[in-house]
Amino acid sequence: MLKRYRWLIATSTVAVVAVVAVPSGASAYKRWRMRNARTTFANFLHDPHAGESTPEVLRELEATRGESEAEEGEAESDDPMRRQVAARMMWGVPTAEVMEHRARVAHAEATRWSRMLPRPPAPWDWFSEPSGAGNNKAVVNGLSWVNLGPTNANFEYNGANYNEVDSGRVTGIAVHPLDAQVVYLGTSGGGLWKTFNSGVANPSWYPVSESLGNLAIGAMDLDPTNPETLYVGAGDFVDTPGGHVVKTQDGGGTWGAPVRLTGQYPAASGGLSVKALRIRALKVDPANPNVVLVGTEVGLFRSTDAGASFTLVDLPNSGSVQRAESVWTIVYTGAVNGVSRWALSGTYACSAATLPPEAGYGQLTNVDCTSGNPGDIWTSTDAGATWTSRKAAGTMPTTAVGRITLAAGTPSAAVPPATVVYAQLGNQDEYNSPAGVGYWRSNNSGDNWTAINGTLSNRTNAVGGVRDCGTVNVNDAQAWYNAALAVDPGNDNNVLVGGMLCGLRTTNGLSATPTWENVSHWLPSSGYGNVTGGALDYVHADWHEALIVRTATGYVAMAGTDGGLFVSKNLFNATPPQVVWDGQNRGIVTHLSYSVASGDPATGNPYVAYTGLQDNGTRFRDPAAGANSTTFNQVIGGDGFGAAASKDGTSGATIYWASVNGERNYCVPTAANSFCNSGTAWNPKDATPRTSCTTEGQPFIMRYALAPASPSANTFITATNSAVHRVSGTGAWQVISPCLNGYTRLLSASGNIDGLYGVSMSGGRFYVTGNCQGTATNCTWTQSSVLGFDVNGNGTISTSEQLSYTTQVAFPPTTPSGKNPGDVYVAASAAPLANDELTVVPDALGHLFLTQDRGATWTPLHGNGTGFDLPNVGIDVVKYDPSDLTNNTLYVGTELGVYRSTDAGQTWQRFGQGFPLVKVTDMFISRTGSMMRVSTFGRGLWEIYPSATAEKGVNGNGDWDRNQQLDFVDLAATASRLGTSPATTAQPYYDWNTDVTGTVNGTDSDDLTNLLNRIGGRP
Repeated sequence: MLKRYRWLIATSTVAVVAVVAVPSGASAYKRWRMRNARTTFANFLHDPHAGESTPEVLRELEATRGESEAEEGEAESDDPMRRQVAARMMWGVPTAEVMEHRARVAHAEATRWSRMLPRPPAPWDWFSEPSGAGNNKAVVNGLSWVNLGPTNANFEYNGANYNEVDSGRVTGIAVHPLDAQVVYLGTSGGGLWKTFNSGVANPSWYPVSESLGNLAIGAMDLDPTNPETLYVGAGDFVDTPGGHVVKTQDGGGTWGAPVRLTGQYPAASGGLSVKALRIRALKVDPANPNVVLVGTEVGLFRSTDAGASFTLVDLPNSGSVQRAESVWTIVYTGAVNGVSRWALSGTYACSAATLPPEAGYGQLTNVDCTSGNPGDIWTSTDAGATWTSRKAAGTMPTTAVGRITLAAGTPSAAVPPATVVYAQLGNQDEYNSPAGVGYWRSNNSGDNWTAINGTLSNRTNAVGGVRDCGTVNVNDAQAWYNAALAVDPGNDNNVLVGGMLCGLRTTNGLSATPTWENVSHWLPSSGYGNVTGGALDYVHADWHEALIVRTATGYVAMAGTDGGLFVSKNLFNATPPQVVWDGQNRGIVTHLSYSVASGDPATGNPYVAYTGLQDNGTRFRDPAAGANSTTFNQVIGGDGFGAAASKDGTSGATIYWASVNGERNYCVPTAANSFCNSGTAWNPKDATPRTSCTTEGQPFIMRYALAPASPSANTFITATNSAVHRVSGTGAWQVISPCLNGYTRLLSASGNIDGLYGVSMSGGRFYVTGNCQGTATNCTWTQSSVLGFDVNGNGTISTSEQLSYTTQVAFPPTTPSGKNPGDVYVAASAAPLANDELTVVPDALGHLFLTQDRGATWTPLHGNGTGFDLPNVGIDVVKYDPSDLTNNTLYVGTELGVYRSTDAGQTWQRFGQGFPLVKVTDMFISRTGSMMRVSTFGRGLWEIYPSATAEKGVNGNGDWDRNQQLDFVDLAATASRLGTSPATTAQPYYDWNTDVTGTVNGTDSDDLTNLLNRIGGRP
């Protein structure tokens, strides 16, 4: 999430990079405005039924953040809190009931389509080269999905070039206690990964949780007495929620059913019934593997039956009022007579009637919490059954703190053990002052604590001074988001700390004032990662996990970041510039992708593919690496969002668009810029907001839609907060809509009708225009009714029969008889709840609808109830197959994968072999319908060839590229496919569009002769 050019920005030391405090120069009005937006949004976060009733609050919060950033000259700031705002505006706020429903649906789909899901590698596969890792190739076979990566990068660019490879955000690391080459990696959207050869330059990694249904791993741990048994907690602490624990007893080969984490606090703590959504910590008891502890945002859960069930444990508070708690970390501190001892950290709620605030909101106003939401540390001597507050015992420093991250050394041999425990501290006010506030140490298993802030001996020369690795508080302005801490199990003096931009070490952690040293930097190629003696080595920004293990050959330090896993073997015995970190991310495809841009076989550039990724920039497929390459280079840094590519079939003109937070970028490929495979080739060009829109501004998640039917080459549409804009080539953006009512979401454009556009809006509505042809700007937009229909048949449409969080519309390839373009379209929603903000969307309502009167009324399109309906989960993207001119073939990208209907939505089936149960965020279908690519939120990009094994049914018309002209492109497509049939397993695949005559499902010389006789004519 660290934006490109951050190393070039002004030298102000005001902490506005992440969660922005209003600068002193802001007006009193703006301070008041932001404070009220923040407070209202905090309440919104805590209201499980807030739904979409507060879009203005969300927009206000985003606007005030943008104003603060602009005042500080921060063009490309990083703000994970703003990402939360944008995500909830786009996809809603899932409740525990929603996640329970989704887990049930996912489990049912995993069972129903088990033969189509990717299987974990068999024992004899473990040591073979996984597709896309070392060989770096994507091997396609008919109707099998192939993961395009990114698996590798030849370079990455973020204001400067560097030679690294990043994967997605890491949330857990576990090393096999008997074989250090076996490592498990938990990720925030890509599930659990495993390697058997950790320690080599490029380990071979394998996904082992593709059928779980929720690949957002919040925390994980293995049973040290039986390392083939692992527990994973579904639900990332900041993005995708979950709230259940899943267990494998064969190293990820098979998985049990999900177990929900629910409970009720006693009356003294308010009697609150709670259901967890976010798993922050998970530990298996080394002395008794039946005991499993799970820390969540609503409290501590404990199992005494090896994860079969969990009970909520109420932690004692330090004040006079007992309140609910959240938990951040749990550490093992030894055992006495076989009974384990533990320490954990967390924060309190503000009152007995409320739950603790979500991450980032450390202090709320207008509540009965006199000193914010205090952080505390608890200890247990009875295997986690009961706990003691160290704050209540008076054995902690009086410093007001919020998030606390703990790490423990090896338990001592004393009875009871005197284990050394370290604490990394975040500010109590996590919103206005989200900075680090130092370190504590306990020499007696967490009972007593002292401050050990010490000194930083090798401050970098980074721009911004103290904000860039200039103090010991490396979690900097995102202490609620970035925190990682580890102790060397062989030496309690050796400690590793990770934060926002840099990593620290100390080798005298047991002293009263330890000496801390920078040992890594997020962008050393910029020149700002230099310390005395040279430049620090690279580790991706935003640390979340740290682990140090001892092996037969010494220690190994591991860092889990927003960019994946990094390993050092000389962390404590080299001077900092010589500390080496090796990225271990080649072959790991866990990227959180928002979009897919693709070339098209019909225009001769099918190798083109790129995507926008959370905190991994815009990754562009290396054009020199071959047609099946999974190497994607980072050409824009920071958060990547929208992406769209086009090549005009007539003129040959090409343009690519991408976006990063706060900025749209374009590139025209030339040999000089390596066909856009270069960071310096991309240029900013933003759509200017309408001056008449009071809610106008640039959205956080910027998206595009290609308008292929436009007579102008390379026409795209995009949206600001409240208006739609269009651009052709690299010209000026034109505003083509009035100020729309609501907040824009996703865009659509017809594939073959010029000027037919749609945009989804907040509040459950869409806007569609059909008269925006050519360069017209006075387009007429029609607002739909709220998405929904009369489910119970009582003649009215109640709020429980309506949906919000609209996503995308799809226009049929041909206009039905008696209709005008835009009268008929299909619309989708990702709504977690119905519009009553209480009801989980019922099966009869679903998430997909058809209108035949321009949005006045809706008909459900999730299936006819004959056993082949869509799974009742959110849908991000819907597309018609452009090659099916009967309007019968539809594809949808759901939270669990891709589904297809070939009978206009009456029945649906999961589409293609080998696709995991993962959220699909975007979809590209080529003009001929012969190739499809999708992006996923956690498993990168995927590709399939829908017509490769499809029998023709009827004869093709020869117009392979769908340009209404039989020309050389069609001739080449047919000639190259001579001898192919649905059984062909190598490219180019059989395509029924080239099978123009005869009864045999195959392209032969008769088809070529027929086409030659008609060449130059119309299909």
